Amino acid sequence: MIELHILLEPHAGKEIELESLYWNEYVPGIKIQKGFQRSTLLKNRDAMREYQIIITFDSEELRLRWVDSREHTEVWPKVTALCQRVSWSGFDSVEKPGNL
Repeated sequence: MIELHILLEPHAGKEIELESLYWNEYVPGIKIQKGFQRSTLLKNRDAMREYQIIITFDSEELRLRWVDSREHTEVWPKVTALCQRVSWSGFDSVEKPGNL
């Protein structure tokens, strides 16, 4: 499995709009994708405008299919338009070895 951690800093006053967009458009679009496992929206409790979207897919190949999908193509520009900063890091799940 893979995880992508997307760091978002919305423009001042756009926090509620970002949260609404996540729940009303981003989640419905991503949850129908093949290999999708989960998505979580986190807000840093110590920073007014710092969010993370964490998504999990069965594989990087399936995550990239989401990136190429109509749903992603429609919603992602809306997300980035609300933010002054967007960055991400990808992670592979480390599986427990068979001998442990």
